[in-house]
Amino acid sequence: ALVLAGVMAAGMTTTAFAVAEPQLILGYTTSATTFEGDKMYTLNEDGDETRIHNGEVVKSGETIYVPVVMWTDVEGEGENKIGANELTLATSDDVSRIKYFFESDLKDGNDQDGDLVPVKINGTRYYCAVIEVPENNGSKNLDLEGTLAIGRRKNAALDEDNSLGQMEISLAYGPKADDEATLIDGDMDIDDSIGIVKFDSDLGEIVLTFGDVAEFEVDVTGQGRLNLAWNTTFDKEFAAWYDYANIDFLTFTGEPSFNKTGTLYIYAPEDAFVYGKGADGAVDVGAKWNEDYEAWEIRTRTLDAFVISDVELDEKTVTEDKDDTTTDDGKVNPDTGR
Repeated sequence: ALVLAGVMAAGMTTTAFAVAEPQLILGYTTSATTFEGDKMYTLNEDGDETRIHNGEVVKSGETIYVPVVMWTDVEGEGENKIGANELTLATSDDVSRIKYFFESDLKDGNDQDGDLVPVKINGTRYYCAVIEVPENNGSKNLDLEGTLAIGRRKNAALDEDNSLGQMEISLAYGPKADDEATLIDGDMDIDDSIGIVKFDSDLGEIVLTFGDVAEFEVDVTGQGRLNLAWNTTFDKEFAAWYDYANIDFLTFTGEPSFNKTGTLYIYAPEDAFVYGKGADGAVDVGAKWNEDYEAWEIRTRTLDAFVISDVELDEKTVTEDKDDTTTDDGKVNPDTGR
């Protein structure tokens, strides 16, 4: 089950609530009655808000809004209850020079920051911190975890003493919704922008055609959703390793992995050389020429990235700024795939 949680930072003690001056706090609307907060919201195209609760499914690409209000400890008791009129709307002056910072705990490059944004929640305008949920075009859930904080500077905002201005975010976001997936109910030509697909439950072996570039014959019995997006975008960095060759690329961006092994046919000349596109260069994928199909045949479960060259890629180009890309005196010797 997808898990979505926005909880106050650990270590908050009762003494944290006893403040002499009003302060901005994160994760509340003025209707909050305890320091558990009102947490996070999403807005649909009509501007209607939906409060996010733990365990709810959040779509990839959504925007999460976390409200900010002013809190004045009128009661001064330092308890977890909020007294009447203690929470008030923050004004533009209150949030002047205040920014939000999201620092991810994961090595995913999803750190975010910016100015607080005015958003209507329950008909009332609140200034909000914002988290942009990344796109997820794969078939598995992904994690987005870290600390969301508000303050004038990042270091001060993320300081542990800023307990009421922080939230620990633990968010799981799944692939795009079922109604945004394309249903495959038989042999199908897969457009290069199709993205997520789901397979009819009655299907067995089918043929998926990727333009005039490739075909994939595979049994999809019981197959779950997959991302079949693909492109033939030229990879300059990879091609620079083999600047003596004319190279074409076939890349499946979602790296879909099927339940069963199928046969991929890549349409390229018989005198071409077909490889996999590895992180460090061309790799053997066992490609064999199929005379009947007039295509290169590869047995595989996973569609990832493939390289078609007019010459054998047996040597990587040596460059001045990267002299560690070669082995055996400049030779890299993948099997030719011929």
